[in-house]
Amino acid sequence: MPLHRITPTVVLLLSLAMLGPALSAIATGSSISGTSVDADTDSAEIKTLILDHHTESNRRNELAPVALSSEGSVEFWSSGGLRQHVKEGHVHALASHNITPKDIEVISLVPGQAAVATFYAEGSLQAKGADTVTDYMTRVTHVYVKEDGQWKRRSAHWSPIKGGAGATPTVLEKKS
Repeated sequence: MPLHRITPTVVLLLSLAMLGPALSAIATGSSISGTSVDADTDSAEIKTLILDHHTESNRRNELAPVALSSEGSVEFWSSGGLRQHVKEGHVHALASHNITPKDIEVISLVPGQAAVATFYAEGSLQAKGADTVTDYMTRVTHVYVKEDGQWKRRSAHWSPIKGGAGATPTVLEKKS
């Protein structure tokens, strides 16, 4: 059959035949062209990313740069306040940093593409011009996406373990 006589249906069937193995590999967490796509790999990569970031920050005694998504990161900080929209290159002005991430758990949402990490961050830190927080203890949630083969943070939420009161009826009524 001449190439110009291929119908849209044939094109669709050929496309599905070529796409099928890739979709199957994603669904089962197997390999696509030699690249492993599975939750265990995601977990190991993201745990390493978090641990390396804090190790570097502690070595510098200030917050090391974070690999953020090209779309930036939507964040709630442990200091309170409103939601922040952080762009690549944002630097927190810290005078000291000695934080240890603990009990990191990673949930792969779409293997090789999106994941959520939860952990505790404990230690001490000092923002420039502020008092040192010697009992820094927070619960942390990070959302990661993979861009250009690298995990990038897309969202983060730090909430203090001490001193939190939780939601009250007044807060819930204001949201309604």
